Amino acid sequence: MIRRAALLLALLLPMAAVAEQAGPLVTEAGVVPRDGAASGAMVWLHPHYTEGPPPEAPAFMARLAARGWDGWRFDRPPGGAVPPASPLASGVEELAAGTAALRARGYRRVVLVGESRGAFLVLAALRMPGLADAAALAAPAAHGRSAERRPQALADFAAALDRASPDALRRMALLLFEDDGWDPDPAARAGLFQAAVARLGWGALLIDRPPAPTGHGGVQEPEFDAIFGACLADFLEGRGPCR
Repeated sequence: MIRRAALLLALLLPMAAVAEQAGPLVTEAGVVPRDGAASGAMVWLHPHYTEGPPPEAPAFMARLAARGWDGWRFDRPPGGAVPPASPLASGVEELAAGTAALRARGYRRVVLVGESRGAFLVLAALRMPGLADAAALAAPAAHGRSAERRPQALADFAAALDRASPDALRRMALLLFEDDGWDPDPAARAGLFQAAVARLGWGALLIDRPPAPTGHGGVQEPEFDAIFGACLADFLEGRGPCR
């Protein structure tokens, strides 16, 4: 969906032969960023590690694109499906450098949207002041699905929130889904999230295991945008409480 929006924008804006970069962040090929003239920059952090094109961003991000936001993407180097050994360290500095580069280009607002490993990377980066204005984390995961890894997965989730800087964000959304085999304990993670955002003084949105959609990739299902898309886009923009 966001690529279709990007192609539409490409028809309206001057064309670039290749994707543009802001540190490690990239645009879709052929789209010229508007920098300070845009409503803001939205960064898609996907769960992809393998060769080939990354998964498309969730459909709700097209709502922000229609409101004048430029789309950027954080691509981790390919190297197989196994995540790095240190989920709380890998990619943090690179992501912070990327959002700083977006600010340097003139973007007044930056929002991050991460799915699975991409969402866990945003969690790990919360220790960096000035990271972004808002973030949405869909089914954060970085430890696999084995029962043996669940205690460490929950401990690392808690540690990332404990280390978060109050100045990293202003708003954060957490999206948890029923029947997510990668989630070590959704009820515990919901509680940890609520306690952390209260301590940090951030605006918060918790979508906690709705009846639909379900599964680890729930944010990619068409029902998600239909049910939650407008609310989540408003929340990320800071338009007020999402109901």
